[in-house]
Order: sequence, then structure tokens, then C-alpha cells
Amino acid sequence: MLSDWSFILVITIMAAATFATRVAGAVLMARVTPTARTERFLDGLSVSVIAALVASQLMTADVRNAAAVAVAVAVMCVSRSVVWAMFAGMMFAAAVPFIIAI
Repeated sequence: MLSDWSFILVITIMAAATFATRVAGAVLMARVTPTARTERFLDGLSVSVIAALVASQLMTADVRNAAAVAVAVAVMCVSRSVVWAMFAGMMFAAAVPFIIAI
């Protein structure tokens, strides 16, 4: 178990590392002209992170969460909008207890 000072030190180091990478990314993008390949990579990065988080959560998910992901995938295929897909999945997951007594 970490002592209070060790915990504070770890949190401070993590915060400094996060801040440094955020600043370094902004400085780098201001000084370097990104190629088309880099632009495509950055455009798809946030969606791939969300997909990785959802996939890891599905390993232990119940039926309601799996169904919410299925609804989100269906909305994504129809609308081609990540925002609408996430919204539909969250609304479905929130509405299930009101529709079906679980």
C-alpha cells in the first residue's frame, strides 16, 4: 500500500507527464506540417480508442450492454455518425430498465 506522500508523488508525476505530452503534441503540430496520411490517422484515432474501450468492456458485459452496443452499431451503419451512435447506445441502455423489468 502506498503512503499518502507516495500517492501524492505518483499523482503529481502522472499529471506532469500528461501535461508535458499535451503541450509537446500542440507544439509539434504547430511546427510540423502533417501529411495526408497523418491527418487520416489522427481523424480515426478517437474512434479507434472508443472502439477499444467498448470491446474491452463487452468481455464482461451483460445482455443489456451488449444490446446497447448492437443498437449503436446499427445507428452507426445507418447514420455514419459516431455521435448519434453513442447517443443511441446510451439512450437504449438507460431505457431498458424502464421497458423491461430486469
